[in-house]
Amino acid sequence: MRRWSKVASHILLTLLVLGLLAGAGSKSNPQHLPTSKTLSSAIPGSPQRTNNLPETIALSPDGHYAVLLNAGYGSVESKICQSITILDLETDRVTDFPDARLTDQDHQTYFLGLAFGADGRHLYASMSSITDPTGKKPGNTGNGIAVYSFAEGRVTPERFIKIGPQQVPSRSYIARGLFKLGRGQAIPFPAGMAVVTRGGKEQILVANNLSDNAVLLDVASGAEVAHFDLTTYKTVPSSFPYTVVASRDGRRAWCSLWNGSQVAELDLEKGTVVRRIPLLAPPVAIAAGSHPTAMALSPDDKLLYVGLTNEDAVAVISTENGQPVRYLSTAPEDMRYWGAQPINLALSPNGNRLFVADMSLNAVAVLDVSKIRANEPSAAPSSVRQAPMGFVPTEWLPTAVAIRGDDLLIATGKGLGTGPNAERNAPVNAKRRHDFPYIPTLLRGSIARLNIAQVEHELPELTQVAKEQALLLTKPESLPFPSGKSPLRHVIYIVKENRTYDQILGDLKVGDGDSSLTLYGEDITPNEHKLALQFGVLDNFYDSGEVSGDGHMWSTAAITSDYDELLWPIGYRGRERLYDFEGTVGEEYPLEHGEPDVNDPQSGYLWGNVARHGLTYRHYGEWVATEWCEKPKKNQASPKQGSPSPPGGECERSAVQPGEPLPLLTGQTQPVPNPFRWPVPVLRRNVATKPELRDHFDPRFADFKEDYPDQLRAEEFLGEFAGFVKARKEGKKDAELPNYILLRLPNDHTAGKHPGFPTPSASVADNDLAIGRVVDAVSHSTYWDDTAIFIVEDDAQDGADHVDAHRSIAFVISKYSPGSAAHPHVEHGFFTTVSLVRTMEAVLGLPPMNQNDGYAPVMASMFAGSGNQAPYTADYRNRDNRLIYTANEKKSQGAAESMKLDFSHADAADSGILNAILWRDRKGNVPMPIAKFSGAGVK
Repeated sequence: MRRWSKVASHILLTLLVLGLLAGAGSKSNPQHLPTSKTLSSAIPGSPQRTNNLPETIALSPDGHYAVLLNAGYGSVESKICQSITILDLETDRVTDFPDARLTDQDHQTYFLGLAFGADGRHLYASMSSITDPTGKKPGNTGNGIAVYSFAEGRVTPERFIKIGPQQVPSRSYIARGLFKLGRGQAIPFPAGMAVVTRGGKEQILVANNLSDNAVLLDVASGAEVAHFDLTTYKTVPSSFPYTVVASRDGRRAWCSLWNGSQVAELDLEKGTVVRRIPLLAPPVAIAAGSHPTAMALSPDDKLLYVGLTNEDAVAVISTENGQPVRYLSTAPEDMRYWGAQPINLALSPNGNRLFVADMSLNAVAVLDVSKIRANEPSAAPSSVRQAPMGFVPTEWLPTAVAIRGDDLLIATGKGLGTGPNAERNAPVNAKRRHDFPYIPTLLRGSIARLNIAQVEHELPELTQVAKEQALLLTKPESLPFPSGKSPLRHVIYIVKENRTYDQILGDLKVGDGDSSLTLYGEDITPNEHKLALQFGVLDNFYDSGEVSGDGHMWSTAAITSDYDELLWPIGYRGRERLYDFEGTVGEEYPLEHGEPDVNDPQSGYLWGNVARHGLTYRHYGEWVATEWCEKPKKNQASPKQGSPSPPGGECERSAVQPGEPLPLLTGQTQPVPNPFRWPVPVLRRNVATKPELRDHFDPRFADFKEDYPDQLRAEEFLGEFAGFVKARKEGKKDAELPNYILLRLPNDHTAGKHPGFPTPSASVADNDLAIGRVVDAVSHSTYWDDTAIFIVEDDAQDGADHVDAHRSIAFVISKYSPGSAAHPHVEHGFFTTVSLVRTMEAVLGLPPMNQNDGYAPVMASMFAGSGNQAPYTADYRNRDNRLIYTANEKKSQGAAESMKLDFSHADAADSGILNAILWRDRKGNVPMPIAKFSGAGVK
């Protein structure tokens, strides 16, 4: 397609706008997203597909090309390889260039940094590694800058500029999980960069995300010219430098500190940090920061624009005095809750318009900055923020924007979503992960191109579409109770792990299931089948998260953070990032160090919402980290070497052998012999990872560990629940069941065929029975009249589904559930994890936390019953036939592969390989489904 003429492009954009407005109307069929948002039938700019998660757009100096850095997991088409995408701006042709050094088997990754050299013949990209940070092994690069030659829209690897281990201040210690290089040395993990030309020499300034510093490199020699210490707290990393921008004369630069709520000004000539500029820093050190991310300088270098992702704002800073002169909002004025999450920005060449990619709104905000001056009085943090002119609707997760002349370029990270992953044409013994139906490989990004003048002309209509996509114009719903108020005073929320609808309920006699994809049907999960039939079948429910890294945040916060979205793909594809989720960062607890968690969204979590509104709550495992009794590892770094003591520790015993007495759980007076055919690990201590959870969790309840049975978790909870029942009977209101309970039952994740661990069927059956026992106990208690139970999978990554890879199982259980086992209620309405969270808030009378749950539909139909649902009776068949006690044999199929997997935390194991093991275990030689992109989205 040739470059638009002004007339033709105006006509086309008008048609697209009309199509958008028609597609967003009540009579249309918008595409639903797992976030509860929608995508209209036409998006302006004719988006073209790219590899997944394009993080950065760089423009060639001659203006002919736009280059995208695809730093995600890697799509099926790319063979799970990260790549550079070239958009030819003369022909609109998109070409992808995978880098053979960046497959999912390699030991490095792209991350944020991408820039052209001044001559336009070279392209620089940040390449980062924690698995081999110095590039010792053949074929590994270590950390540094990949240099590509660039000619006629093609890139070719040329050389590599290494960035070695970074020295940190003596007062610092290095996070436990990153302590790999020796005393006082940190892994750099280069991120955003800027090319600087001074004295005829080309240099690269790069933010080192994990060593809390920035370095200036000489391009020709690769030598380090200057080093800037950007540490904020005692732990390294804690600042997490994000990106840099340099003045046009090459003398000054600025670095955004992702977790520092500040920007650092750098003197590139002297090699010093001139000052730190605070930007809406929270009053309490452990609170979520403002998350400074992308930056842009005005044409005269007098104003610096800084995106504050956690504040829905852009700070405008005078570069003369380092003071913020104004804060600009990136959210619609009528959006009642936080959650636009600006992640990238671009300034028009004349400096009059700022375009901001709002990650969670699926829109680009258009801001008028023509009247801002550097000599304005300093802006107070509480000052009124200037509102945007309007919004441009985008596909899912806009990640980057750029301007070339009259063109606005918009990249999105997840494009049109996933679709089904149930094609069957892969051999069952396939060895490569891209042969398996793994959800991250189904995601494709996109690049759209619009004319700026036409965007402004049609901005009111585009803004309307953007708001409709984000559900901002929907009316709030209420639960269908006759009194108008919920009679329910208690919520028990059960979070499970990683299953699709077809995997579990595909064989259900009602609902939209495909039994050929069912792995754990009624014989393995009789309780889940009974619960669905008695309390309601949700056959159009979708997990908002792709993996546990973001799934547990969606399940408890109804939103993710910018840190989460940018980094879980890197952590999952090749372990180039640690599991910095569920309250840990670098295998440390930021809370215990008095530091902010870089992964926290500004709106917080469900339990915080509960606590702020005076309700009672208690956690069992979720966001409470369990440390296990274990033998110290050899060569473990000592505190004297700069690393704190490791988790876990020595106990009298680390595990209970079969037949030996298990530790006493709540309510037990006599020890019970271990009935399982494997050693059950012993819990050492539990640690609250969030401040509101201190003194609000069960210290005996185990978090994730696959050889710790869910029966013991259920037993512990039911022991405490018996105490709550007794308290109600005795009229002790202060000791009654808390209003909000979060209960983690994770064993449907399975440990594959790992010898000495439960078999996959045993794990899933164990999980199923634990759920049945909890519902049985609650429904036969005095709490049945005023308690609702919600059950969800945190994500659906570990299986195939014929509708969509996000589709999963969920249950809403109460005395008010509609239908019965004889006449099941089948709910075909579209719901997601966010809907589930909003419904729990509605039951408890809580306000929403952010714009996601604020506008998501409540699951009203699941409370439309007459209020006489009978108590539930658990099915114990898989205890009685001893299935839940069976263990994997050493020589079973898949044992050798499973032994190589890491089951230390949720999703530490390679899910693609685990999926194949589970399929073979249940289906034998039946061909395994593979990923196939349809672009159809969910129903």
